[in-house]
Amino acid sequence: MKKWLERKKAALCILAGICAVSIFIIIDSNEKINENKGGSYVVKIKHYGIDAEEMERSITIPLEDALFAIPGVFSAQSSSENSVSSVFIRFKSEGSFRKKGLYEAVRDAAQRVYETLPSSAQRPEILSSNNSRVPVWSGVIFSDDNTKQLLERIVKPRFESLEGAGEVLVSGVGSKQIFIILDQEKLSSIGLEAAAVAHFIGMNDSVFSGGVINQNGKEVIVTVDGRYDKLGSALIPLGDGKFIELSDIAIISEQEREPDVLSRLNGKKTAGIAVMGRHGADLRKLSSDIKKELTSPDLPLEFIVLSDLGAEEAAAFKSVLFAALSGAVMVALISFLLNSSALRGIFCAVSIPVICLISMAILSIGGFSIDRLMLAGIAAGVGTAVDAVILTSEKLRLCKNFTTAAEELKNLAGPLTAGAVTTAAALLPLAGIDDAGIKIIAVSIACVCIAALMTSLMLLPPLLMWQTKQKLFSLQGIFKKISRYLCKFLAANVKFCTRYPVIVLGASLVLTVSAVFALSGKGVDTASYGSEDSVYAQVEFNGGLLSEEVDRLLAAYSVQLTENEGIKNVETGARTGSGSLLISFNPKVTQAHLVRDLAKQIPVPGGFVFFHENSNRERYWEIKIYGDEDEKCRELAEELAYTVNANPLVRDRVLNFKQGSKKLVLMPDREIFAEAKIAFSNAANMVRTGVYGPVAYKRMGSLNKNIDGEVDVRILSGNIRSEFTPENEGLRQSREGTLNLLVSGIQIDSLMNKKEKSEPSSIRRDGRRRTASITITTDPMDPRRVKKELLPIFEKIDLPPGYSIEFDPEAIRQAQALSATVLSLVLAILFCYMIIASISESFTIPLIVLAAIPPSLSIPALILVLSGSAYNLAIACAFIVVSGMTVNAAILCTDGLYQKQKNQLKEEKNNLIIYTALRKKMPALLATTATTIAGAIPFLFLKEGSNIIIRTISLVGALGVACSCICSITVIPSLFILTKYFRSRLSGA
Repeated sequence: MKKWLERKKAALCILAGICAVSIFIIIDSNEKINENKGGSYVVKIKHYGIDAEEMERSITIPLEDALFAIPGVFSAQSSSENSVSSVFIRFKSEGSFRKKGLYEAVRDAAQRVYETLPSSAQRPEILSSNNSRVPVWSGVIFSDDNTKQLLERIVKPRFESLEGAGEVLVSGVGSKQIFIILDQEKLSSIGLEAAAVAHFIGMNDSVFSGGVINQNGKEVIVTVDGRYDKLGSALIPLGDGKFIELSDIAIISEQEREPDVLSRLNGKKTAGIAVMGRHGADLRKLSSDIKKELTSPDLPLEFIVLSDLGAEEAAAFKSVLFAALSGAVMVALISFLLNSSALRGIFCAVSIPVICLISMAILSIGGFSIDRLMLAGIAAGVGTAVDAVILTSEKLRLCKNFTTAAEELKNLAGPLTAGAVTTAAALLPLAGIDDAGIKIIAVSIACVCIAALMTSLMLLPPLLMWQTKQKLFSLQGIFKKISRYLCKFLAANVKFCTRYPVIVLGASLVLTVSAVFALSGKGVDTASYGSEDSVYAQVEFNGGLLSEEVDRLLAAYSVQLTENEGIKNVETGARTGSGSLLISFNPKVTQAHLVRDLAKQIPVPGGFVFFHENSNRERYWEIKIYGDEDEKCRELAEELAYTVNANPLVRDRVLNFKQGSKKLVLMPDREIFAEAKIAFSNAANMVRTGVYGPVAYKRMGSLNKNIDGEVDVRILSGNIRSEFTPENEGLRQSREGTLNLLVSGIQIDSLMNKKEKSEPSSIRRDGRRRTASITITTDPMDPRRVKKELLPIFEKIDLPPGYSIEFDPEAIRQAQALSATVLSLVLAILFCYMIIASISESFTIPLIVLAAIPPSLSIPALILVLSGSAYNLAIACAFIVVSGMTVNAAILCTDGLYQKQKNQLKEEKNNLIIYTALRKKMPALLATTATTIAGAIPFLFLKEGSNIIIRTISLVGALGVACSCICSITVIPSLFILTKYFRSRLSGA
């Protein structure tokens, strides 16, 4: 160590080299695109016209089985709805497919299932996703049909290919289909079946690969294209060498499928697109990439942007970056001013941004993007960096040679390591929480602590020992008057602590106990909040209500909403039986909770509005019923919803399911079928052809060959002369009366008996078991308290064997993880005690040092509780950081006291010993306190609502550091006096 201290130039060059490498790593990491890095995926398969029960049986369950077989899958949730099957899977942080690619494994599993499905099923959509169903970007256009097709064919694929983009949802646009409407009377007269027509056209209207041939030494690709130029000219064989053109027995039309979602903006019809964020996506970059795509010359679309979380994130990032730079300048300035040597002050000031730079490089190597949360974590950890730098400077300040400096560094290494390891160890539970925001903050703080430790003990000491006889200037005169007042205050404080140590310790104990009870009574808060200028809501109607009717009702509702002050835009999306709302508002005029209340107060005929995003006034908890039968799960969930409503904690409850469309079941009259000699399968096929219009085959390209890709060709049958004309545009809507179909000259109505029943709108599965759930609303509180209150109600529900009730497992898990941070902090403090005890060879010195932590945290805790805040992830991070800084400050004062005690004269009194020791340590103590508070001040004035976590961390950090400074000059001296008193009594005895 002594030889290394002498190599000042080498240390300076190494430090400069590390800075250069760090800058290169940071710049390089921003240019890299890590595709398919997400840990969760959603797989969707559409099969139009198939009900929810059949979708679950034929698609969802096989798809779940195939996906669950992938190594590393953590959980699977699915939803089976009419025509759509969705499976959402999450992977563990490390899996055997991590290196090979999760996306490829998911794609292969989905493809295996798709190959077993009928040709009418659509290809799987596989997208990286996240847990939130709130879009990170959404926009709409007012346009004609051609422009809407651009949205589906060009804009959607481009958005899906962007880094960080997850699921991309298009509303107001339907895909093209070819309808072949067969005249059933003509078919019967010539003895031709619809199935035969469909089979013949599907086998001939197709494209095949013919392989490769050599022609004059060149490779020529052969394609066998059998597509009809005019589909109506297709010759359908009748037997005996006779043919009939398709146009003679059918009407052929190309139309747009009814959109899955009908979109409106402020009551006017639109086509819209919404982009979901991928797991761990950089929203700023995603927003920027979307803007670049929209300004592309080959994309002449003008979007009305409704929501852009990436732009909000960018604005918040700029604010945080400015605050971080302001704080760094203030920290560097104070570090420079409070140092006795100008050169030493420069090195101390420069070391702070260097530590931040090194930390950012380490985080970039670890795969974290440089965003406002990383900056927040680094800013929160700057206090520990300042502590380490100033403690090192203080230790080396009076060293006259390298031998003494090496000895002092050896003594300092233990306490600094203890403080850094205490902070890093206590942050481990937070780093394991499945919350990207808190994880990066916790990891950032830990990186700063480790970087500060290594820099302070290895690179900074040689620079601090760079002897210089000249000082650039002296600031003694500036601080002389301030120092006089501080000395008077310190003398009075020491006098009180030495005379009434029990009162000081009693007051700190009362504060600590009060804070513990206040936090325990308040519980933990696991909520996360959405955007500050928009809210997202769901609207539910009776099952089976046509999307056109839902669209009409939502249009009238949105007009009423926009008439209120502060509401800017209301985008609606209408589906069969349900809809969605994205309400944008001006946060300067109104607030999110007022918009929510307004949305609930305006009635929706036949429907109701509900929210799933937490707010600062409400918490939403999901309660699930697990079982084998979907219908039984729903019955139990309805009973549960009725029962929990009687509990005073529950403000509202919503069933997360509803009855679906009415279902018409046709059952054969066996006697009539037997007399007419008709096979039931033929009659069923006729009904399917007449009502549903099954997909006969997938045609490559449209009739006009202006649409690439596959187009569904559907075969329907009916009475063309009475129901259809070539000019008729209403083929898709002709569903009434289609049961008047003929089978061997007999109407279907006379062959079948009808029975009506209701079908489920969707069937949900979680962990490969069927579930039905309800959502309850309460005031902000600990989810474990809500669960405890509701457990007696759960026990009253008579559950069949194999059924169970589970209260919001994700919220409970997060609450337990938050509680674990308290235990981890206690264990880290015990570990710190062992380190200090082993270095100091004393059991009392570490107790004195660590005794300053509880009262230092009590004041911030009480202030937060009085302001209505509960213990959350941001507060946990701040508490851990403050604990590490308190240890450093306490070590500084305790070390000074015991050093002075060793060298004390016999006639010196306790007052003088403590005063002299603390006075020598006050510059360093005030420097760490002032720099930390100065660095936190800019973050307290951030205005963006998305920076609430950063504001909370900065507030707790500033208050905690100020309290730790006070505890260091009050609690530490009082404990020093008491331990000295008891030792003298024991030695006298």
